Amino acid sequence: WIVSNGTCSSSTADITLTNNVTPSTANAGSNIVQCNNSNFTLAATAPTVGTGMWTVISGTATITNANLTNTAVTGVPAGTTVTLRWTVSNGTCTSTTSDITLTNNPVPSTANAGANQTNCNNDTFTLSAVTPGIGAGVWSLISGTATISNINLTNTIVTGIVAGSNATLRWTVSASGCTSNSADIVLSNQN
Repeated sequence: WIVSNGTCSSSTADITLTNNVTPSTANAGSNIVQCNNSNFTLAATAPTVGTGMWTVISGTATITNANLTNTAVTGVPAGTTVTLRWTVSNGTCTSTTSDITLTNNPVPSTANAGANQTNCNNDTFTLSAVTPGIGAGVWSLISGTATISNINLTNTIVTGIVAGSNATLRWTVSASGCTSNSADIVLSNQN
């Protein structure tokens, strides 16, 4: 832009016109579940257009380098889930975002299936596992013949153990991302 007046020196001012490209579609990667480990490594897709940045949307976490696709995240307390957002921006264009969750599950409770049981010519048993404080329990038949009414109930009914035989059942307690633990009991239906 030039402004001039007669023989006087002209004055000028320049501007730059920028037509930014729409930023790449943000891809934060997959949700991550861990067991009793507060340290995570992220895996966002690097944008081909624009720059990416991580932010904490909910929960407690520390992002080591907010601009790295594979940054480390620390300080996620056990038993909590954190939501992070990967935002890809380019100039004045509308940014794109993608969210993931990081879950740090606590170690599941120690399985306690209750005591072995013996019946006399009665094929119906009522189990008595201890409800886990952390995680969820499930019953399974390890050996013998039996029918478990509800595999998720601590005090489920078991039937179908033939007189003169035994059945071994397992109570397994698990939490996502953690190693399960189990305890067995023997149900005896004597003649």
